[in-house]
Amino acid sequence: MEEIKTEGKGRPFINTEQKKFKDDDIKALKALGLEFLEDPSKIRYLGLNRDYYVSYYIGIDWINEEKGNYIAVEPKLKDLDYVKMFVHCLHHPEISKFFKKVYHIDSNSKRIQITAPKWDLTPFLIVHFLSVVDIIVKRGLKSNYIVRDENLTGKVKGKILVSQQIKKNIVAQREDRVYCRFQEYSVDCFENRLLKKTLLFIQRYSPCYREKYKELIQKQNRLLRAFENISDEISYSEIKQIKVNCLYKEYKEAIDLAKKILNRFGYSYKNVEKEEEKELPPFWINMSRLFELYVYSLLKEAFPEKKQISYQEIGERSRIDFLKFDAKLIIDAKYKKGDADREPNLEDIGQLCRYARDRKVLEKLKISSDNEVVDCVIIYPDEEESTKSDFQGRELKEKEIKGFTKFYKCGIKLPIKDKDNKNFNDMNFLI
Repeated sequence: MEEIKTEGKGRPFINTEQKKFKDDDIKALKALGLEFLEDPSKIRYLGLNRDYYVSYYIGIDWINEEKGNYIAVEPKLKDLDYVKMFVHCLHHPEISKFFKKVYHIDSNSKRIQITAPKWDLTPFLIVHFLSVVDIIVKRGLKSNYIVRDENLTGKVKGKILVSQQIKKNIVAQREDRVYCRFQEYSVDCFENRLLKKTLLFIQRYSPCYREKYKELIQKQNRLLRAFENISDEISYSEIKQIKVNCLYKEYKEAIDLAKKILNRFGYSYKNVEKEEEKELPPFWINMSRLFELYVYSLLKEAFPEKKQISYQEIGERSRIDFLKFDAKLIIDAKYKKGDADREPNLEDIGQLCRYARDRKVLEKLKISSDNEVVDCVIIYPDEEESTKSDFQGRELKEKEIKGFTKFYKCGIKLPIKDKDNKNFNDMNFLI
């Protein structure tokens, strides 16, 4: 899909990722006020570069906020269910530490009014939040000092609140009572209250995805049981005052996500089942990174033995997607459309050649001889009906790449949105 559409106040550009804009589109983009940043490493305009290619990002971003012009980039694979890919990674808590590099939501920018396409942002936040809270629960909920005001019987604790003592006890002639304010070290602290409140909001939102993503419901209910003895009473002002020690990095991440989710619901249970919204903040999703993590989760399920599959191993001058130690295999995930007959481009093959000659990588694969040629596999998305959606019982060296020694490719079918069932993929919510 490579066309200019007129929607809302401005003229958004709809394009698929990793596609070059046409000359007419480039002229129109310049006319709308597109200006490149000096620092190309910064993500703006969904990775659009000076050659007018969009990168592996999907989402929406402002081109000219004052005129209401924005750019929107859809997935290259039609009806791709990228949320289901994200949800699948939830089965593996060790993958959750990479989630924050998959997407970004610019909550501080003005929201963009859209009519199409349908974007799924809230589920991303929910999946990320549940995965981080799951780690917190497994490690044990933290305790903190909380301030309590209580009318104690026959004892004094902390300091006496004189005004409340007069009003509640002296006037009422309750001489055995003392109204006190004191600190108590407890798990029922503001941090845990915020997490529980967010879980309850997600529970109200659950019917939107109850049928399609049952594993989320199960995880959410299990996590709520861990917060059974914790109150969900916390005010907006108390939420703003929460500061987490940097030593509790999971808590810091979970609280940041909790604030975003509650902000999406306007801090009101009434908004949980709100009708479809057509305003979203600028955001991007790194499809290349998401594809890597999705493939990682599938590989871990197909090869569950410990230390068989390693992700992001560092060599001398390389960072390799995957190493399969028992088979002495170098695996690279390429989010590029392919099929059984199309061969990978030479640049991708050259990249794996460098990996296969990296001495530190060879040491990790326990290869000592310079004469041994390492097997290399490229995993790519394949839309063919016959392609499998997992690696169970499959040989990763499925198809040999013609013209190269010990180079193979393996296609994987990615999940597609179900158009017949109404789920949260059919809804746009205000984040």
